Amino acid sequence: MIAVALPRKALLLQVLAVLSSLLPHLSYLPIWLYLMVAFVLGWRWLVYTGHLSFPGRFAKLITVILACVGVYTLSGGQISLEGSSAFLISAGVLKLLELATRRDGIVVVFIALFIQASGFLFHQSILYSLHGIATLVLACAAMVATQAATRTGLASQVPVFGVTAKLLLTALPFMLIVYFLFPRLGPLWSVALQSDSALTGLSERLQPGDISELSQSSDVAFRVTFDGDKPSRNELYWRAMTLDEHDGDGWDKSVLDAAQLPMPALTDEAAYRYEVIQEPTGQAYLFSLAGSASRDADIELTATRLLRYERPVYQRIRYDATAPVNPIIGPAFDSERRAAPDLYLALPDGVNPMIREWAVQQPAEARQFAEVFLQYVRENPFYYTLKPPRYSGDDIDQFLFSGRRGFCEHYASAMAFAARAAGIPSRVVAGYQGGEWHPDGYLTVRQYDAHAWVELWDGEQWFRVDPTSAVAPDRIEYGLQRALLEEDTFLEESPLSPHRYADIGWVNSLRLLLDNINYQWSRWVLAYDGERQKGLLSRWFGIDALVDGLYVIAGSIAGLFVIGALWQWWQQRPEKRTRLILGWSELRNTADKKGITVAEGTAPLSLLADIERAYPLLADQCHIARCALIQVYKSDEEPVLERAEKNLTRQLQLLNRQLRRVRPGTETAAAGNVKKRPV
Repeated sequence: MIAVALPRKALLLQVLAVLSSLLPHLSYLPIWLYLMVAFVLGWRWLVYTGHLSFPGRFAKLITVILACVGVYTLSGGQISLEGSSAFLISAGVLKLLELATRRDGIVVVFIALFIQASGFLFHQSILYSLHGIATLVLACAAMVATQAATRTGLASQVPVFGVTAKLLLTALPFMLIVYFLFPRLGPLWSVALQSDSALTGLSERLQPGDISELSQSSDVAFRVTFDGDKPSRNELYWRAMTLDEHDGDGWDKSVLDAAQLPMPALTDEAAYRYEVIQEPTGQAYLFSLAGSASRDADIELTATRLLRYERPVYQRIRYDATAPVNPIIGPAFDSERRAAPDLYLALPDGVNPMIREWAVQQPAEARQFAEVFLQYVRENPFYYTLKPPRYSGDDIDQFLFSGRRGFCEHYASAMAFAARAAGIPSRVVAGYQGGEWHPDGYLTVRQYDAHAWVELWDGEQWFRVDPTSAVAPDRIEYGLQRALLEEDTFLEESPLSPHRYADIGWVNSLRLLLDNINYQWSRWVLAYDGERQKGLLSRWFGIDALVDGLYVIAGSIAGLFVIGALWQWWQQRPEKRTRLILGWSELRNTADKKGITVAEGTAPLSLLADIERAYPLLADQCHIARCALIQVYKSDEEPVLERAEKNLTRQLQLLNRQLRRVRPGTETAAAGNVKKRPV
């Protein structure tokens, strides 16, 4: 088999497809990979212009080794999403060095599609989806151009993008059927692969500076839609995890978050009913208002009254929950821990002696202590800032009595420590507070809304205390940007973020529009899971069983094939010009049967002349057909041409019938059938 070289158009489309597929990966790719792309493209251009030859085996071996070393360094010797994707990208880019034949082109197209698909491990917004469609169009066009390549170049009669459009439009109905009806399986990114950048959010350990660092990001954490009444902004405390183990440096996640309790029954009493679309976190915690419960089978209730997913969240999920208007969080401990309340009183020895001394002088009743602590914060020059000084050693003493500059985690940690020193069970709660109400009615909570507060035990239940509200009430009522207005540190590491310029009307309007598009995309497309599919099949077809659903899928696909076959038949039905051609063909065949020698390629006028010489009694009808043919040749305008063709077709059919009836040597057989018609 002789290899077919790639024409210029096919080569260009393949390179563009590969480069387009790289865009979703730009956020984490190292500098050396950019340099490798530039090097490969430069070499491939010099090969195309004839200044260099294709690399030999030794050069290929060196580039592959260097690429593998780079990928290994990037991943730190571990299997990660970034490392795996970088390896695939390296393979695709290096393949361009030997891109010469049709077979190479096909391989490159498939690699580009795989690279683009892996980009959805990191980005699933509608903008990246539209970019994925653009890459798909380029890849399909490259495939069409590659398959149409001949040894002399690209077949000129092949409209590459026209064929591509037809292929994609043909595949669209099948894609929709598979999307809506095919059983929803867990995607690749639900697998717990290690990632350094694909997942963001709260960690299971809270140290000073963690939340302030997270607050530099405007990425979406989750979105909420309420069905009915909405809580006020100062009630929007989204609990994610409780932290109750303090080692003198930070707070660790409670062991009780792993204990499961029966989900409480949902009543018709006054409650907030809401739906959450949560972004991937790589952890099992979910975001919920205090006292929330859920009917979703995949959601559990922990001993600390948090909602937890049955597995780590590595893909966007959607869940429903209900929260009472006046929640009661309790009891304090489950049956195994009820005799050991020291869990929420434990403090490391020998640290922060000043706050210990101060705390024992305060009321031992939880609610009174909370008021005293908040009053202390209000009356002293505390400052809410994203840039607190670094405290070390007795860090809480330094913060409360000298530094007095900190973020929410500093205030929450100090209050929880002081409460325990006063003999009051306490814990730190990490989650999110507030969010942005969109004009369309849903709430968007972003990473900069991350927050920490305190829960104290009053003997009967846990109640929330937010010391941040005492030093920065604007943070609770209006959000982080208002609280940091004087300091001007809001998203300072992202100077081009549109959230920094929300006071500019058109910028804010455009930002809200894009946010709404992404929300609707997430709600109706990305969050289409097995439960929603089951509901769809039940409403539309009355189907609850998977087997019945498969029958519907098979029937739908078969129906599409039938519709496609009918459409193909309709497209290929005899047209007016086709009927005219068939008329000439039938007349030619009849003449041949009557002994008239018709050479290959005989012109229509010559055919009519041959019939007239063989059968003079058909001279009038041949003359009429000849005049009709001349009229077709003279017609320029489409309506006139259409009438002329109809007339010619009719005259050819009439001549053909008369020719079939006439017999050699018989002049009367057809004489009576010849009707003179005006032309």
